[in-house]
Amino acid sequence: METIQSYQIGRHKVQLALREDVGPVSPYSLLLAENIPDLTNLTVVDVGSGSGFLSIVAKLQGAKRVYLLDTYDSAIALAIENAERNGVREGVIHLPIGTSMIPLPNGERVDVILSNPAQLPLPQQERENSPFYAGPEGRVMIDAIIIEAAHKLAPSGRLLMTHNSMANLQKSLRLLEAHNMEHRILAHRQLAFRPFIDRAWLDAIGGEAKGLYSVSGGVAYEGLYVLEARLQDR
Repeated sequence: METIQSYQIGRHKVQLALREDVGPVSPYSLLLAENIPDLTNLTVVDVGSGSGFLSIVAKLQGAKRVYLLDTYDSAIALAIENAERNGVREGVIHLPIGTSMIPLPNGERVDVILSNPAQLPLPQQERENSPFYAGPEGRVMIDAIIIEAAHKLAPSGRLLMTHNSMANLQKSLRLLEAHNMEHRILAHRQLAFRPFIDRAWLDAIGGEAKGLYSVSGGVAYEGLYVLEARLQDR
């Protein structure tokens, strides 16, 4: 079944068709969308495009070309439909899955890498095409994106991605520094645990003691961040 949902992001109104087999817009994607800057005439790749929400916001913010990248063919079809619905289909390009996390055309680099990666630590995948599962520590996509970003960004380019506390933000900051990338936090929110979060598993891999979550008033919270990283001048 298909439903239509509207979102107000700054001065832009985005209308999305949503389906049961493609995840809805999450608090993660909303926070990232609210922090997408002016992208006039820039090229973008949206890693894990889903319904196309972030790609559409990028186009509305002036991007001249946005690559859609998702492992789920139904998500790509829906993202293209949603780009047409919002009048930004021109310049939205499906990037086929390759052998790397960001398989850009040979020799091409982009100005911006956007991503709301899967990043929920779970002992095992709960279902096929899960929008959440990314390995026992929630870092499979995060690590791959960071490692590739330095080779896929133009010299003045930047990575903009969501990152939760459960996937160990400090580890990502150290990995960015190891790959010669400056970083800063653009936005931060606390979110009460949702029903699908496995607190027992988080405790098994370090839990509150490692800063994977916090507890206030008897309620467990994850930290949600929008992380920006840029290549340092050599």
